[in-house]
Amino acid sequence: METITDLIAVFKEKSLDFDGQVMLAREKGRKVVGCVPYFVPLELIHAAGMQPMELWEDEGVSGSASSYYPAFYCSLLFSLMNGALGGKYDELSAVIVPTTCDGLRNLEENWKFACPTANVIDYVQPVVRDTREAHLYNKSQLKRIASKLEAITGEKITERALRESIVTYNAHRAAMRDFSMLSSRHADIITPLNRRYVYSAARVMPVEEHLSMVRKLNDELLKMPECAPSGTSVVLTGIMADSPSLLLELEKNNMSVVGDLTVAESVRYEADVPGRIDPYDSLAEIWERVEGASIALDPQKKRGLLLSNLAKSRGADGVIACIVKFCEAEEFDVPILKKQLMESDTPLLVLEVESQLGRSEQIATRVQAFSEMLQLRKSF
Repeated sequence: METITDLIAVFKEKSLDFDGQVMLAREKGRKVVGCVPYFVPLELIHAAGMQPMELWEDEGVSGSASSYYPAFYCSLLFSLMNGALGGKYDELSAVIVPTTCDGLRNLEENWKFACPTANVIDYVQPVVRDTREAHLYNKSQLKRIASKLEAITGEKITERALRESIVTYNAHRAAMRDFSMLSSRHADIITPLNRRYVYSAARVMPVEEHLSMVRKLNDELLKMPECAPSGTSVVLTGIMADSPSLLLELEKNNMSVVGDLTVAESVRYEADVPGRIDPYDSLAEIWERVEGASIALDPQKKRGLLLSNLAKSRGADGVIACIVKFCEAEEFDVPILKKQLMESDTPLLVLEVESQLGRSEQIATRVQAFSEMLQLRKSF
């Protein structure tokens, strides 16, 4: 029987081996489609008989992307472009790039220009998400993408296959929600880095394989006695808050991650794809259900309330907002987050992160100071 340690080790190995996972899929006769964040319909790729793999950034990656972007673009775009220019994605049958921000729109265009043989498919999501017109437009975009995927495989995506894929991914969402809750109750085993491996492995593993392993991990955690954090605990928020160097700083300061509201992790699992008569209506609706993400328009600005409620329900001592440098959507949210969390008396640390820098002494110092402040609050 696999132990928790064994399972975490496999998640870690898979999460760090993008190239190996691509080659493994190809050896099994499956084409691979790269998915640039955020909210690409993975079910559509899966129903086409191909394997989706999400393309996030790597710490410390460098290259010639600066020839295509000004210095004030976010590190995610630089990392992805460096990967494309360096041939990292050459074995992919296609790459789907959503256009949820100006940077991603330019990524899609420059990727095509810099790598003319790459099969880059744009996914233009509607900015306004709560109208019938937006829904129909999004649905038309999904059907357009489906036709491009069908051209790659030479096979039609059937409604039955799409419904089955939706069921599989909804089961995976449920398992990941369970893991998020269980990990908050087992801070001794699920350290910040171990937690990251589970989430990041989902980006590259076949969904059925990852689902099976997460269910095994959840079952093993349920058998263990609950263990409250021995130090302080936090909720993370941002586009991504999974930098290994940052998470290592949390561990050094005896800080546990008991939940998150990040696009790269829990946000994407919060809402299931609904069961509509037309599965394309179902997939279109998931974009309408996204909450707590700065790149998804929300006139009501519920993110701060969601964070304060999550921190309270998980017993977190504070919130750390990891704001990707030069990400306008995130930076515009910061003043609102500060006000909302101050009103709920939830301590907040705002960190500006940039993957190319690796470990930052400034961030290390600020994390240490925040940890000490939280410890002091707990002592009263």
